[in-house]
Amino acid sequence: MANSSPSGGNTDDTALSQVEAELLQNVLDPEQSAPWLATNAAEEYTTQLETAGQTLEISDEEATQGWQKLSATLGQLWGDTASQTLLAQLQAKFAERLPSTLLTAISEKAQQVAQSGQPMAKQLITCVRDSFTNLAEADLQVMARPMAFAMRGSSTDEFIDVTLRSVREDDWAALSPIEQAKLSLAAARYAIAHVEIDERK
Repeated sequence: MANSSPSGGNTDDTALSQVEAELLQNVLDPEQSAPWLATNAAEEYTTQLETAGQTLEISDEEATQGWQKLSATLGQLWGDTASQTLLAQLQAKFAERLPSTLLTAISEKAQQVAQSGQPMAKQLITCVRDSFTNLAEADLQVMARPMAFAMRGSSTDEFIDVTLRSVREDDWAALSPIEQAKLSLAAARYAIAHVEIDERK
């Protein structure tokens, strides 16, 4: 009983070696090393990825057009915000003296002409010209000239306040065309000054 059969131990070793050999063969066999991967599915997935990548590729021209559209959209959004801010400033300053429709028109024109490089007097006239077709261009020039050039010794706001005080306070309809134009040019000068300040920020 003390002696055990040596053949029994050899049989176990042989069986273990055979299992290890089969396992090693399965691991080293490239077709059997990863039986959980479906080769066809992997190839199909790779093809889909390549197709998707080709679909996403864009030319330089398409990229440029896309950037231009985005820039234009952002410009419109920013421009709308700036216009609303300027109009609110005009209304706060001139709502009791000028009609809101005229302030809106001046705000829009001031945005357009402030960076045009035109002489200040011409910018002012451009802001109000459509609202005063009954006045001669020369009359508007006479009123616009001091507003354009008399800013050297005083701030814009101070000069505009002096202009407002120089026109009698009355209903808009009761004012003469000259008085209306004078107030409108003052509002235009105020608007352009604020556009210039915003551009420098």
